[in-house]
Amino acid sequence: MNAELLDIMFHHGKNFERGKDGKWTYTPDNRHCLGDLDVDRLDVFYLRNYFKELGYETMKEVWWQVPGMSLEVGLRRLDSDNELRELCSHGGKNNGVVDVYIEHGISEPEIVQGEDVVVHVDDEVKDLGEQAKSNARMVKDPLSNLPPRRTLLGV
Repeated sequence: MNAELLDIMFHHGKNFERGKDGKWTYTPDNRHCLGDLDVDRLDVFYLRNYFKELGYETMKEVWWQVPGMSLEVGLRRLDSDNELRELCSHGGKNNGVVDVYIEHGISEPEIVQGEDVVVHVDDEVKDLGEQAKSNARMVKDPLSNLPPRRTLLGV
């Protein structure tokens, strides 16, 4: 008996954006095909964590697209075994191919204290050098100028 095989096209590197025509796009669309996967051995956690294999440290969400549907109506969150079964079922009806999108989200700033000042911008690391270090020393406590917080009771 032949096992059913599936090819998963991972789209990675950016996020969903609304194009000039008002339709959702995924830009830039970097692609990586993970091929000849036995559907009986697929694991939702393996697919959700595949972003690490592509060189990313974090992701916001993983989506799969129902074949033949637009991004606006065809995206489904890949977060359960039931969704994985649906993905496999649709892939079997689409010549064994399913598109999976990795949503990266917005990078969170990392606050670093110490001698070195490093800023993470869009997954790139930039050393701001001596000027930034001296600027950081000039700002002792930026929150000290704020008025005291009030509670809902006004206290």
